[in-house]
Amino acid sequence: MDERRPIVVTGASRGVGLELVRHLVAQGQPVIGIAREAPDLQDPLFRFISCDLSDRGAISALVQNLVQQNPGGLVNNAAVQTEGDTVTLSTAAIAAYIGKELDVNLAAPLILSTALMPVIAKGPEGFICNINSCLALAPKTAAPAYCAAKAGLSNATFALHELARAWPGLLVSEVLLPLVDTDMTAGRGKGKISATQAAKGILDGLARRRTAIRIGGARVLYALWRLSPNLARMVLRGARPGQAGHVRRVGS
Repeated sequence: MDERRPIVVTGASRGVGLELVRHLVAQGQPVIGIAREAPDLQDPLFRFISCDLSDRGAISALVQNLVQQNPGGLVNNAAVQTEGDTVTLSTAAIAAYIGKELDVNLAAPLILSTALMPVIAKGPEGFICNINSCLALAPKTAAPAYCAAKAGLSNATFALHELARAWPGLLVSEVLLPLVDTDMTAGRGKGKISATQAAKGILDGLARRRTAIRIGGARVLYALWRLSPNLARMVLRGARPGQAGHVRRVGS
Protein backbone atom coordinates (compact mmCIF):
# COMPACT_ATOMS: atom_id res chain seq x y z
CA MET A 1 0.00 0.00 0.00
CA ASP A 2 1.06 3.57 -0.72
CA GLU A 3 1.42 5.17 2.70
CA ARG A 4 1.37 8.68 1.25
CA ARG A 5 -2.09 8.42 -0.30
CA PRO A 6 -5.19 7.83 1.85
CA ILE A 7 -7.18 4.62 1.75
CA VAL A 8 -10.96 5.04 1.58
CA VAL A 9 -13.00 2.64 3.74
CA THR A 10 -16.80 2.65 3.61
CA GLY A 11 -18.85 1.44 6.56
CA ALA A 12 -16.07 2.71 8.80
CA SER A 13 -18.11 3.39 11.93
CA ARG A 14 -18.31 -0.19 13.25
CA GLY A 15 -17.59 -3.86 12.66
CA VAL A 16 -15.09 -4.90 10.01
CA GLY A 17 -14.84 -1.37 8.61
CA LEU A 18 -13.78 0.12 11.93
CA GLU A 19 -11.25 -2.67 12.50
CA LEU A 20 -9.78 -2.05 9.05
CA VAL A 21 -9.40 1.64 9.91
CA ARG A 22 -7.74 0.86 13.24
CA HIS A 23 -5.25 -1.54 11.71
CA LEU A 24 -4.40 0.80 8.84
CA VAL A 25 -3.73 3.85 11.00
CA ALA A 26 -1.67 1.67 13.35
CA GLN A 27 0.52 0.92 10.32
CA GLY A 28 0.92 4.64 9.62
CA GLN A 29 -1.54 4.64 6.74
CA PRO A 30 -3.81 7.69 6.25
CA VAL A 31 -7.48 6.65 6.04
CA ILE A 32 -10.69 8.35 4.97
CA GLY A 33 -13.65 6.68 6.64
CA ILE A 34 -17.14 6.86 5.12
CA ALA A 35 -20.32 6.18 7.10
CA ARG A 36 -23.47 7.90 8.27
CA GLU A 37 -22.17 8.27 11.84
CA ALA A 38 -18.62 8.97 12.96
CA PRO A 39 -16.78 6.18 14.80
CA ASP A 40 -15.29 6.63 18.24
CA LEU A 41 -11.79 7.11 16.90
CA GLN A 42 -9.41 10.03 17.23
CA ASP A 43 -6.21 9.80 15.20
CA PRO A 44 -4.35 12.39 13.10
CA LEU A 45 -4.19 9.88 10.24
CA PHE A 46 -7.96 9.42 10.18
CA ARG A 47 -10.45 11.68 8.45
CA PHE A 48 -14.20 11.03 8.56
CA ILE A 49 -16.77 11.98 5.92
CA SER A 50 -20.45 11.48 6.67
CA CYS A 51 -22.44 10.05 3.76
CA ASP A 52 -25.62 8.04 3.29
CA LEU A 53 -24.67 5.55 0.57
CA SER A 54 -28.33 4.98 -0.31
CA ASP A 55 -28.49 8.60 -1.52
CA ARG A 56 -27.24 8.89 -5.12
CA GLY A 57 -26.87 12.67 -4.83
CA ALA A 58 -24.76 12.31 -1.70
CA ILE A 59 -22.55 9.75 -3.45
CA SER A 60 -21.97 12.15 -6.35
CA ALA A 61 -20.81 14.86 -3.95
CA LEU A 62 -18.69 12.29 -2.08
CA VAL A 63 -16.91 11.27 -5.29
CA GLN A 64 -16.03 14.88 -6.07
CA ASN A 65 -14.59 15.26 -2.58
CA LEU A 66 -12.62 12.01 -2.74
CA VAL A 67 -11.11 12.77 -6.15
CA GLN A 68 -9.52 15.86 -4.60
CA GLN A 69 -8.02 13.69 -1.83
CA ASN A 70 -6.14 11.54 -4.40
CA PRO A 71 -6.86 8.16 -2.75
CA GLY A 72 -4.53 5.23 -3.22
CA GLY A 73 -7.11 2.54 -2.46
CA LEU A 74 -10.79 1.87 -1.87
CA VAL A 75 -12.42 -0.73 0.38
CA ASN A 76 -16.14 -1.09 -0.32
CA ASN A 77 -17.18 -2.54 3.02
CA ALA A 78 -20.50 -0.85 3.88
CA ALA A 79 -23.51 -3.17 3.87
CA VAL A 80 -27.08 -3.22 5.09
CA GLN A 81 -29.39 -6.20 5.48
CA THR A 82 -33.11 -6.48 6.26
CA GLU A 83 -34.11 -9.94 7.39
CA GLY A 84 -37.60 -11.27 7.98
CA ASP A 85 -40.88 -12.22 6.36
CA THR A 86 -40.79 -9.39 3.85
CA VAL A 87 -43.81 -10.63 1.88
CA THR A 88 -46.05 -9.35 4.68
CA LEU A 89 -44.89 -5.76 4.17
CA SER A 90 -46.77 -3.15 2.20
CA THR A 91 -45.71 -2.53 -1.39
CA ALA A 92 -44.21 0.82 -0.37
CA ALA A 93 -42.21 -0.77 2.45
CA ILE A 94 -40.96 -3.56 0.16
CA ALA A 95 -39.86 -1.04 -2.46
CA ALA A 96 -38.10 1.07 0.19
CA TYR A 97 -36.08 -1.73 1.74
CA ILE A 98 -35.18 -3.35 -1.58
CA GLY A 99 -34.11 -0.01 -3.03
CA LYS A 100 -31.92 0.78 -0.03
CA GLU A 101 -30.24 -2.62 0.01
CA LEU A 102 -29.51 -2.58 -3.71
CA ASP A 103 -28.16 0.98 -3.45
CA VAL A 104 -25.88 0.42 -0.45
CA ASN A 105 -24.73 -3.11 -1.23
CA LEU A 106 -24.36 -2.89 -5.01
CA ALA A 107 -24.87 0.51 -6.62
CA ALA A 108 -22.65 2.47 -4.21
CA PRO A 109 -19.62 0.15 -4.54
CA LEU A 110 -19.97 0.13 -8.31
CA ILE A 111 -20.29 3.92 -8.53
CA LEU A 112 -17.35 4.56 -6.20
CA SER A 113 -15.15 1.95 -7.89
CA THR A 114 -15.83 3.16 -11.41
CA ALA A 115 -15.54 6.85 -10.61
CA LEU A 116 -12.37 6.56 -8.51
CA MET A 117 -10.58 3.92 -10.60
CA PRO A 118 -8.62 6.41 -12.78
CA VAL A 119 -7.46 8.31 -9.69
CA ILE A 120 -6.50 5.23 -7.68
CA ALA A 121 -4.65 3.83 -10.71
CA LYS A 122 -2.17 6.71 -10.64
CA GLY A 123 -0.20 5.08 -7.84
CA PRO A 124 2.04 2.00 -8.14
CA GLU A 125 0.02 -0.10 -5.66
CA GLY A 126 -3.52 1.15 -6.14
CA PHE A 127 -6.34 -1.20 -5.29
CA ILE A 128 -10.12 -1.55 -5.19
CA CYS A 129 -11.41 -4.11 -2.73
CA ASN A 130 -15.03 -5.27 -2.55
CA ILE A 131 -16.09 -7.04 0.64
CA ASN A 132 -18.53 -9.81 -0.18
CA SER A 133 -20.43 -12.55 1.64
CA CYS A 134 -20.87 -16.29 1.26
CA LEU A 135 -24.53 -15.43 0.68
CA ALA A 136 -23.47 -14.35 -2.81
CA LEU A 137 -22.98 -18.06 -3.48
CA ALA A 138 -25.80 -19.53 -1.40
CA PRO A 139 -28.70 -17.13 -0.82
CA LYS A 140 -31.21 -17.36 2.02
CA THR A 141 -34.94 -16.75 1.79
CA ALA A 142 -34.97 -14.32 4.73
CA ALA A 143 -32.90 -11.67 2.92
CA PRO A 144 -33.49 -11.87 -0.86
CA ALA A 145 -32.47 -8.29 -1.69
CA TYR A 146 -29.22 -8.55 0.26
CA CYS A 147 -28.32 -11.86 -1.39
CA ALA A 148 -29.18 -10.54 -4.84
CA ALA A 149 -27.02 -7.46 -4.28
CA LYS A 150 -24.08 -9.56 -3.08
CA ALA A 151 -24.34 -11.88 -6.09
CA GLY A 152 -24.41 -8.79 -8.29
CA LEU A 153 -21.37 -7.39 -6.50
CA SER A 154 -19.43 -10.54 -7.32
CA ASN A 155 -20.19 -10.16 -11.02
CA ALA A 156 -19.49 -6.42 -10.88
CA THR A 157 -16.10 -7.08 -9.30
CA PHE A 158 -15.18 -9.42 -12.14
CA ALA A 159 -16.18 -6.75 -14.67
CA LEU A 160 -14.15 -4.13 -12.80
CA HIS A 161 -11.17 -6.48 -12.81
CA GLU A 162 -11.37 -6.71 -16.58
CA LEU A 163 -11.79 -2.93 -16.86
CA ALA A 164 -8.71 -2.40 -14.68
CA ARG A 165 -6.51 -4.10 -17.29
CA ALA A 166 -6.21 -0.65 -18.85
CA TRP A 167 -4.06 0.32 -15.84
CA PRO A 168 -1.24 -2.17 -15.23
CA GLY A 169 -0.58 -2.52 -11.52
CA LEU A 170 -4.11 -1.67 -10.42
CA LEU A 171 -5.53 -4.44 -8.23
CA VAL A 172 -9.24 -5.25 -8.12
CA SER A 173 -9.93 -7.73 -5.35
CA GLU A 174 -12.96 -9.52 -3.95
CA VAL A 175 -13.10 -10.68 -0.33
CA LEU A 176 -15.37 -13.57 0.57
CA LEU A 177 -16.16 -13.56 4.27
CA PRO A 178 -17.75 -16.22 6.47
CA LEU A 179 -20.14 -15.19 9.23
CA VAL A 180 -18.54 -12.31 11.15
CA ASP A 181 -19.51 -11.25 14.66
CA THR A 182 -20.94 -7.75 14.05
CA ASP A 183 -24.06 -5.78 14.95
CA MET A 184 -25.70 -6.98 11.72
CA THR A 185 -25.32 -10.66 12.64
CA ALA A 186 -26.27 -10.34 16.32
CA GLY A 187 -28.37 -13.31 17.40
CA ARG A 188 -27.76 -15.21 14.17
CA GLY A 189 -25.60 -18.18 13.32
CA LYS A 190 -22.70 -19.94 15.01
CA GLY A 191 -18.98 -20.25 14.49
CA LYS A 192 -18.48 -16.56 13.78
CA ILE A 193 -15.05 -15.03 13.35
CA SER A 194 -14.28 -11.69 14.96
CA ALA A 195 -14.20 -8.41 13.06
CA THR A 196 -10.51 -8.19 13.96
CA GLN A 197 -9.81 -11.58 12.36
CA ALA A 198 -11.69 -10.49 9.25
CA ALA A 199 -9.78 -7.21 9.01
CA LYS A 200 -6.40 -8.90 9.42
CA GLY A 201 -7.26 -11.44 6.73
CA ILE A 202 -8.36 -8.70 4.33
CA LEU A 203 -5.23 -6.61 4.83
CA ASP A 204 -2.97 -9.65 4.52
CA GLY A 205 -4.62 -10.55 1.22
CA LEU A 206 -4.24 -7.01 -0.08
CA ALA A 207 -0.59 -6.91 0.97
CA ARG A 208 -0.10 -10.08 -1.07
CA ARG A 209 -1.92 -8.43 -4.00
CA ARG A 210 -4.51 -11.19 -4.28
CA THR A 211 -7.49 -10.76 -6.57
CA ALA A 212 -9.51 -13.29 -4.55
CA ILE A 213 -9.32 -13.23 -0.75
CA ARG A 214 -11.29 -15.98 0.99
CA ILE A 215 -11.18 -15.99 4.76
CA GLY A 216 -11.81 -18.80 7.23
CA GLY A 217 -14.74 -21.05 6.39
CA ALA A 218 -15.34 -19.12 3.17
CA ARG A 219 -12.42 -21.02 1.62
CA VAL A 220 -14.08 -24.37 2.25
CA LEU A 221 -17.52 -23.17 1.18
CA TYR A 222 -16.14 -21.72 -2.06
CA ALA A 223 -14.36 -24.97 -2.89
CA LEU A 224 -17.55 -26.90 -2.17
CA TRP A 225 -19.56 -24.47 -4.30
CA ARG A 226 -17.18 -25.02 -7.21
CA LEU A 227 -17.80 -28.75 -6.86
CA SER A 228 -21.57 -28.62 -6.26
CA PRO A 229 -23.49 -25.34 -5.87
CA ASN A 230 -26.55 -27.13 -4.48
CA LEU A 231 -24.51 -28.94 -1.83
CA ALA A 232 -22.84 -25.67 -0.81
CA ARG A 233 -26.26 -24.07 -0.39
CA MET A 234 -27.47 -26.90 1.81
CA VAL A 235 -24.34 -26.69 3.97
CA LEU A 236 -24.71 -22.95 4.43
CA ARG A 237 -28.37 -23.35 5.36
CA GLY A 238 -27.64 -26.18 7.75
CA ALA A 239 -29.81 -28.54 5.71
CA ARG A 240 -29.24 -32.16 4.73
CA PRO A 241 -30.37 -33.75 1.48
CA GLY A 242 -34.12 -34.05 1.68
CA GLN A 243 -34.35 -31.04 4.04
CA ALA A 244 -33.93 -28.24 1.53
CA GLY A 245 -36.78 -26.31 3.12
CA HIS A 246 -34.90 -25.86 6.38
CA VAL A 247 -33.16 -22.50 6.63
CA ARG A 248 -30.63 -21.59 9.29
CA ARG A 249 -30.29 -17.87 9.75
CA VAL A 250 -26.88 -16.56 8.75
CA GLY A 251 -25.55 -13.30 7.41
CA SER A 252 -22.44 -11.24 6.84
